[in-house]
Amino acid sequence: MSESFQLDPRLAEFVTITEVADASHLAAAVLRRKYDMAVPPHGRHVLAFVAGESGCWMPAFYVNYLPHRNAMLIGGAATDGEILRRLSSQRQAALTDAGGLMLQTVRYSEARFADVSVATFGYCGDERSWSILERCGYRRIAGHPHLIVRWNRMIPEADRSALVESVRGLGPF
Repeated sequence: MSESFQLDPRLAEFVTITEVADASHLAAAVLRRKYDMAVPPHGRHVLAFVAGESGCWMPAFYVNYLPHRNAMLIGGAATDGEILRRLSSQRQAALTDAGGLMLQTVRYSEARFADVSVATFGYCGDERSWSILERCGYRRIAGHPHLIVRWNRMIPEADRSALVESVRGLGPF
């Protein structure tokens, strides 16, 4: 990874973030509750797991990164609030102080995929999600109310414009 990621030390004891090859069972419950949808069979699946008081690890956050040309599309971000509510008040406070699982997981993912992606695009209409994505380096694309981008490196302006237009052409994702 060209970018480095370090999990907030306050979470090291009970949070782990990783990419998995198949999230169909691991993220099924959270996506069903959040979006009433199944885990997409495509893309790259990143999960944040939390350890409960019994030491059992549970998937608490999911996000999908889908390759698009030489970039990525981020989508399907979902937190399992039921799992988080089962954590002790100390662990809940540590998560809040560290900015939450979405912030930590997106930062992990951006570092993980930076070498294979010149940019990551999102389609975001939710202000809470936007406030987190903005902290991860995303910016709004002028002239589009929901399209956002995080550039991982500079590319020629013509290539940048062509990539933005190709993503615009996808519609909501």
